[in-house]
Amino acid sequence: MRCFPALLCLALFAAPAAADEEPGRGKADFVKLCAPCHGIDGKGDGPQAPHLARKPADLTMVTRRYGSFPGQKVFETIAGLDMPDGHGTREMPIWGDVFVTQEVGKSTRVEDAMKASDDASRRIAGLVKYVQSVQAP
Repeated sequence: MRCFPALLCLALFAAPAAADEEPGRGKADFVKLCAPCHGIDGKGDGPQAPHLARKPADLTMVTRRYGSFPGQKVFETIAGLDMPDGHGTREMPIWGDVFVTQEVGKSTRVEDAMKASDDASRRIAGLVKYVQSVQAP
């Protein structure tokens, strides 16, 4: 598993329980960050999908594929924690890294890194909650 500094990794693993403090943030992040590939409805048919080497997943079928909604697995995929070393690269951006970098900026303070990790975890949890809300019946 790839991970940023240990404190950040530990905080991200605990995150699925984190509340989406900004109602609608998960959907807004999805529309801005995920829909270009996964499509506005999450079906894998976004405008960038034809340009990718591999078709993006139909996110409305996650529960059907797994039998129940795998919140932890979805969280780890979005955060970039599920990519085993030696298995190549992935086209999907590692949003955990992106969100933490946006929050920390050039800071080197541990408190700032921990807050950034918490903020990134909340944003990812909001995305997980949104993906769960678009599951096919």
